[in-house]
Amino acid sequence: ARCLDHRWKVIGAALGVFLLSLGLIKVIKKEFVPAQDQSMLLVRVQTPLGSSIDFTDSVMKKAEAWALQEPNIKDYYAAIGGFGGGEVNTAIMFITMKPFKERVPLPGMRRAPTQQEYIPYVRSKIVSNPGVMRGIVQDLSLAGFTSQRGFPVEFSIRGPDWDQLAGFGERIMKEMSDSGSMTDVDTDYKLGMPEVRVQPDRAKAAMRGVSIQSIGNAVNSMIGGVRVGKFTRGGRRYDIRLRLVNSDRSSPNDISRIWVRNNRGEVIRLSEVVTISQTPTLLAIARRNRERAISIFANVAPGKSQAEALAQIETIGKRALPDGYKLVLSGSAQTFHESFQSLIFALVMGLFVAYMVLGSQFNSFIHPVTVLLALPFSVTGAFIALALAGRTLNLYSMIGIILLMGIVKKNSILLVDFTNKRRKHGLGLREALLEACPVRLRPILMTSVATIAAAIPPALGIGPGAETRIPMALVVIGGVCVSTLLTLLVVPCAYSLFARWEGHAHDKDLREALSELGELPAARPQGSS
Repeated sequence: ARCLDHRWKVIGAALGVFLLSLGLIKVIKKEFVPAQDQSMLLVRVQTPLGSSIDFTDSVMKKAEAWALQEPNIKDYYAAIGGFGGGEVNTAIMFITMKPFKERVPLPGMRRAPTQQEYIPYVRSKIVSNPGVMRGIVQDLSLAGFTSQRGFPVEFSIRGPDWDQLAGFGERIMKEMSDSGSMTDVDTDYKLGMPEVRVQPDRAKAAMRGVSIQSIGNAVNSMIGGVRVGKFTRGGRRYDIRLRLVNSDRSSPNDISRIWVRNNRGEVIRLSEVVTISQTPTLLAIARRNRERAISIFANVAPGKSQAEALAQIETIGKRALPDGYKLVLSGSAQTFHESFQSLIFALVMGLFVAYMVLGSQFNSFIHPVTVLLALPFSVTGAFIALALAGRTLNLYSMIGIILLMGIVKKNSILLVDFTNKRRKHGLGLREALLEACPVRLRPILMTSVATIAAAIPPALGIGPGAETRIPMALVVIGGVCVSTLLTLLVVPCAYSLFARWEGHAHDKDLREALSELGELPAARPQGSS
């Protein structure tokens, strides 16, 4: 009754609370999906460009020796050559950690580490090995929603010139590392792999009667090897390849000592008809959408969010890239933007559908607006719960907000529907509200308490996969609590204000029909207060 005496003040105060809660968006961190403790890590190790596969193998053996004696590691699998093979300076290691209850504390800790706390420790141990140029530890729980490498920060810079792209890439990577928001900055642009080029001198070769084909065959046979036969062992056939022994083909000078035969049957030293040079080159050339592209990857630094890192990336890209060059998000970063836009679109469409359904049920354009007033307050409660718990706004919490849209409307529907029924039985507007609110208080509280109680177990974060359930449960708890409280006060005030715009064209016919059925007692005319 007191709220109905101060309707505009109540609605104004509720609107103020909602607007203030929107400021929490800047406080709440945002990311695509939260990191989970799945006990799985992927370690990427790079040795200096030009390293042999034997050198990379020796470096990885040291990492394997550490993994064998590490008490928190259950299993590991190591491979050299990268995922596609051929990258002799790259190695990977899949690490499976022990279950959380079997882990031991790290130095300086009193409890067992989570997967996210263990990542910096693994990185420090891998990078400290001699010969490691770069060691990157990837959280595989963040890589399940993309076909790319799965890093939280993943993008490519594109443009017409390779040399310009390389310069821009180095500058952007340096600014990313200096920003403090990203770690494990890496790129697929691997310039520096030595390449030996054998350039025939056609004039000298013609003077000595040496064909270009003979030069190519000689280099291919001595360095690459040729198949000269097959042999069978254990039911399998193997190729027999002939080439120089390793000590005679390990340096560019060894190529110059190869002999080639001319068209007269004479042998001539290869250095007399070719020019041999060694230059750095790209290990791999990448293109995206028919454009030259350099991909850059990074992890989010501890204490930072994916949204903050991506915002800095876009700022750095605008500052560093000139016209003709562009920065394009990919992988998890691209999915982050697309998914949030899709979820917001689904939320807006849900509101339209809810309004149409409620409009058909209440046969009114006004009452659905009154019912939907509970939705902003549910968002307020969701943001407050996330901020107090220190959780992020992510895919799962957004799904929780969409779920909340369907849960909190029932409070308003209970009030509005019962108030309409009391008015149809002849009560005035204020009397109908004063009767409906106490009567509907009990079912509203019962359903709200039941909803909150059902969300408490997942909010406690017990068991595997709790990181994905906690944000959704917190959103439901906070949204239902705040929405229930404000619905009981704001909706009656809004109903009494909006009632003046109700249409009464069919009220007379409705009253006559109810009187014939004997459902309408004698009462005051409809609309009296």
